[in-house]
Amino acid sequence: DTGRVVVRGRDVTGLPPGQRRVSMVFQASALIPFLDVSRNLGWGLRTRGVPEPEVKDRVGDRVRQLRLGRLLSRKPAQLSGGERGLVGVGHALVQTPDVFLLDEPLGDLDAAQRTQVRRQIVDAVRSLGVTTVYVTHDQAEGLAVADRVALLHEGAVVQVGSPRDLYDRPADLLVAGSVGSPLIGLLPARLVVADGLAGFTVGTRTLPLWRPVPPPLRESVGRGVILGLRAEDVHDASVGHDQDSVALDAAVTDVEFCGGHTVVTVVVGGAAGRVPSAVPPQGGSAVATLRARFPARSGVRLGDAVRIAVEAGRAHVFDAVTGIALWHPDGDRPSTGDEAP
Repeated sequence: DTGRVVVRGRDVTGLPPGQRRVSMVFQASALIPFLDVSRNLGWGLRTRGVPEPEVKDRVGDRVRQLRLGRLLSRKPAQLSGGERGLVGVGHALVQTPDVFLLDEPLGDLDAAQRTQVRRQIVDAVRSLGVTTVYVTHDQAEGLAVADRVALLHEGAVVQVGSPRDLYDRPADLLVAGSVGSPLIGLLPARLVVADGLAGFTVGTRTLPLWRPVPPPLRESVGRGVILGLRAEDVHDASVGHDQDSVALDAAVTDVEFCGGHTVVTVVVGGAAGRVPSAVPPQGGSAVATLRARFPARSGVRLGDAVRIAVEAGRAHVFDAVTGIALWHPDGDRPSTGDEAP
């Protein structure tokens, strides 16, 4: 409704689409139905008066890169949804714009094609040196292709940063629950201090932090917090654990075999709290759960009673009321989520 769109220092807000130097791949294919694939790929170049030899060279490069040779004589109606998506990507990549806009470009592809074409897109846009805005609801896809990620919720940017920033330093519970697979585990607790050292009480157990209260947590002493633990930081206590971790009793609610390991979802005994309903993790229940990485041959089953090893020093700490991140395992500075794009 307001503001300006500036691309490479040029204000394009009021320019007609043909003058913006923007190349877009739509979620729904926007191919010209009466042109075959070959003509569709070169159409944008020809309308701008690019010499025919250059059109053929650039189209040929993308045809080889995306392996579209067998489709060149077909019309869009003769293509599958995945093939139309590939041609749409090829049509965008033959251009030399100031920016690429890709709206769910892999939505019609199967799993094997998605991985292959994703890498081809990344290689192509990096070789061209063109800034690309890539919209996706697949967080694994976003983390794989992006130099920087902007996570949006209800029309607002929640956090901007590198994929590792969002994974290691989520700004709040929404980001923590949206980034990473399997989903982050969330455990209600209370921050306490004994003999000058901080810890988190979970039911009748205390998870020691083995250090004084970090400065960002000082105002939270005695208050409820939410501990966020990634599956790689929660383990099967029956196979041993180090002296900094504490073993907790838990009940298995889900088991996912992942080849080299098994992801086990558990409800921890004594964790009677709930995650704030205003900021639940994406796709997760509001009930407190953890996810643990067990050995592939552990044999754990749904409903089993298990013991898990948890180290408080590996937990992300969130405010139990607002869901805002208070502290991360890698240091005392919480992520603000307001880094400039």
